[in-house]
Amino acid sequence: MAGKRDVLGDKVLVLNRHYQAIQITTVQRAICHLVKGTAKVITPDWTTHSLEEWIEACRFYHNGNGRLIRSPSLSFLAPDAIYLVSFDRLPRIEVVFSRANLLVRDGYTCQYCGKSVKNPKDRTIDHVLPRSRGGKTTWENVVLCCRKCNLKKGDRTPEEAGMLLRKTPKAPPWESIFMEDFPEEKKEVWRQFLSFAGLFKD
Repeated sequence: MAGKRDVLGDKVLVLNRHYQAIQITTVQRAICHLVKGTAKVITPDWTTHSLEEWIEACRFYHNGNGRLIRSPSLSFLAPDAIYLVSFDRLPRIEVVFSRANLLVRDGYTCQYCGKSVKNPKDRTIDHVLPRSRGGKTTWENVVLCCRKCNLKKGDRTPEEAGMLLRKTPKAPPWESIFMEDFPEEKKEVWRQFLSFAGLFKD
């Protein structure tokens, strides 16, 4: 099946059979699920369609995204969301440690003084137990820190420097990273699904 490359690579929300958001995939992968019958299209009014039903419904239904999938014999709208008809679990996803994910976990805020560090020039990464003393680069030992606090703490532990952490560092839940990377233009379209799953807060 042919289609514009940017359409096939566009984003589709994936729900489990209980309509809980579990991941974001591409239009191309979503169509593969629909062809295999492992998923159905779900629309904002909670109507569900098999691929054949969706192709027929697209003659009358317009979901506002204007993204058409075309082949020599048919064309239909790319779905905004699908649900997996037999998958009833929530994924157990271990969030990969990265600078970007650390910024999300700590809310772009210094974990010692609470200062906003959205400006890259204002922030550093601090090892709670310094690396020179055996500290590892792990979720439990690394926090976001402003430059002033980093200089104050130096090569000491927070206790030795007389500084308090705002919260105990630990690996973030996958939902927080999921929502941070969520396409802004999709939040309104998928609001009810995300709210139902407890992932969307006004």
